[in-house]
Amino acid sequence: MMDSFRTNITAPKFPFHISHGDQVVMLGSCFTENIGELMQSQKFDVTVNPFGILFNPFSIMNALERMLNDRPYTESELLKVNEHWVSLDHHGSFNKKSPKETLDEINQNLAKGRDGIKSANYIFITLGSAWVYNHKERNHIVANCHKIPNTEFEKQLLSFQDVHLILRHIPEFLAAKKINAQIVFTVSPVRHWKDGAIENQRSKSILNSAIHEVVDEFESCHYFPSYEFMMDDLRDYRFYGQDMLHPTPQAIHYIWEKFMESFFTEETASLCKELKAIAEAANHRPMDPESNSFQRFLRKQVELIDELEAKHPALNFKVERERFEAWVL
Repeated sequence: MMDSFRTNITAPKFPFHISHGDQVVMLGSCFTENIGELMQSQKFDVTVNPFGILFNPFSIMNALERMLNDRPYTESELLKVNEHWVSLDHHGSFNKKSPKETLDEINQNLAKGRDGIKSANYIFITLGSAWVYNHKERNHIVANCHKIPNTEFEKQLLSFQDVHLILRHIPEFLAAKKINAQIVFTVSPVRHWKDGAIENQRSKSILNSAIHEVVDEFESCHYFPSYEFMMDDLRDYRFYGQDMLHPTPQAIHYIWEKFMESFFTEETASLCKELKAIAEAANHRPMDPESNSFQRFLRKQVELIDELEAKHPALNFKVERERFEAWVL
């Protein structure tokens, strides 16, 4: 008789733990942004995608090299697409109506990313696809096509050898720059359905195989199974959004719980729960802000912040404190 109706994947253990005193960098697909935003909400010092969402290993390696070699972008590297100026190395969120605006945002984020990587204890890299698009005129693999006509690109699947070469260059490049960070690779659980079902699986298998080859080669490299949690542990369409491709908030939260089990000590996880409770309290909007009960609630929250600041001086509660004190009579 069956006593279980799903396969449960245990959160892997790692030879290190992440605390609020560490600096973390997260690069890659939209899944990176999901976890990065959760870490930021728990007051970790996290730099998330200075180039915007990146999917393929070439664009991620290119971003690392541009940041650490301190090579700002110039107007000659931009393209005008309809009413906006775009960079083929960046996500569409950087697109602006003038080249100066685009370059200002790109290069400000490049500098922030460089500073974050130089002081990083941990770097997370989430790969989404081994399919790449090469801009024919510039002969350059792009991070985003920016709705430029398909005829201007050549689509190709990076081979295992290509991906392996790119990924193994990452720990070597960081070591050459004297950056002593642990690198954690993941594969995005988001399916790239526009490539087709078979093509998506080919892509994911190449990424997975190349990552594990590099993890076996370098002590500083590790693998977190976000892809496996989604595909094999959750594996039900109720955990997907309306597009049937992206994880729901519930699925992201489940993987976040596994992430905490893997990387946080009990003390750090407990602190995260306290921080989450304060953040939720700060976003609470009362029906009667002048009531005695709500005023007691406000003073209790300020006391909690005082206690946490005394225990953890590096944590910044400026926003939450201002919100609570604004309601106090």
